[in-house]
Amino acid sequence: MTVGKITIKPANKGAIITYSIISLLFFGAGILCFILLLGIQVPGETYTIGKAITDFFASISFAGSTLAAYWWVLLLAGLGLILVGFLVGWLLLFLTAKIGHILVYAGVAFYIVGAIIGVVLAIPFGGALYALIGLGPAIILIIGLFTNINKFKRAGEFMKFTGQVILAEKGMLLAPILIAFSSMISILSMGSIFAYLVFIFDAIPWLGYLLGSLASLLQLIVYYGTFYVAEAINTTYAYEWYRKRDPDMKFCRKNVAGNFGPIFAFGVTTALVSWLQRMLRNAAANARTKGAAILAILARIVASLLGIIFKYLTYFTLPAIVVEGRKFKDGITRSFNLLKRYYMDVIIRETGVDRGMGILQWIAIFIYGILGVIAGFVVKMTTNESWTFAMLICVIPAIIFASIPTFFIFRPMKTAYLTFIFAYAQDEESGFKLPTRMPAALRGDLKSVRSTMDTSKSIAAVVQK
Repeated sequence: MTVGKITIKPANKGAIITYSIISLLFFGAGILCFILLLGIQVPGETYTIGKAITDFFASISFAGSTLAAYWWVLLLAGLGLILVGFLVGWLLLFLTAKIGHILVYAGVAFYIVGAIIGVVLAIPFGGALYALIGLGPAIILIIGLFTNINKFKRAGEFMKFTGQVILAEKGMLLAPILIAFSSMISILSMGSIFAYLVFIFDAIPWLGYLLGSLASLLQLIVYYGTFYVAEAINTTYAYEWYRKRDPDMKFCRKNVAGNFGPIFAFGVTTALVSWLQRMLRNAAANARTKGAAILAILARIVASLLGIIFKYLTYFTLPAIVVEGRKFKDGITRSFNLLKRYYMDVIIRETGVDRGMGILQWIAIFIYGILGVIAGFVVKMTTNESWTFAMLICVIPAIIFASIPTFFIFRPMKTAYLTFIFAYAQDEESGFKLPTRMPAALRGDLKSVRSTMDTSKSIAAVVQK
């Protein structure tokens, strides 16, 4: 085999079938509950919920309204926003590919200044101790800027890579669409199940709560299964691109199918952790007595700690599974070992890179706001509506739509960035003998790397050049 090249495995049909059955059971239960819900009689009335819904939509009429009179404005605005959304998305990627390093440094500066201001403002309100939690990473960043500037330079290069890889591999934009579609369908299914359980078990609320909790667990398993499949596809895209290859969707799908067992195990584990957090927070929210309030505080602390520990314990687990073909448990071990060595890269990603992407989002909002104002002027000049109406009908939808291109761009960018850190770790472990897009000037100190390298956990130790 070639060093640093993903090896396609046969599809894990057992795990794929298991996930498919769970998804069908959940969505089937959602559809069944929705149908049954339509036939339930509205409390205190003689008609059913289905009849009430039908009558409600039948009563809606836009005839003679301002919206009906200017339907063409709404149509043009909708089409224009979709078109502009693609253009703004491309602009954000182009900016990232060119000035990603500036965005990282700006993001680091924003985080440091924000952390300091947060402590100062929190002192009068007795929240300084809580604000210090955010100040810790800021101090580490300041020290790092003086002691390990190359980490920040590489972060800037990784950031530029995120824009470059998505511009080169347009298939990466399909993953967030898959996630959005899955989220929408699962929410609708869970809503139908929850509403049906409320009506049926009104006299036995604890039973309805129990069944609803189990249904919510299924929902999380289905969601995270889809989420990690989408993330795994983009991880494959980003890794292959980093290794100077040109992957396609077929290759990425095959790689995910071959590693679906560990990916599914990761999804189930994440669902269980999220479900436990939700149960703890729900229990805390229902506290009524003084003693229960103390337990509620502890429950919230435990829920938060559980999420933080799981997040960072499995930080590099998905790349370990997707790129190196590891099992879930081995992927966690690999992730923890990398976290200990690359904690600075993780801190930079969670602070400076995150804030840098926030700057991009504000750029998108500003552009949409300006376009909304221009459209508002056009509406005002071509109609008899007030300035207020003309601006509101254009500016507010424009700003809301600003989140659409950023959502479908930032998720692949974050996935790619994490993949690049993982690939760089392989570079250091292999003495930079793997194909890489990282400039030679930003490669690490080989002497230091070799002295700390754990060859038993390196992909370079188990494959041939």
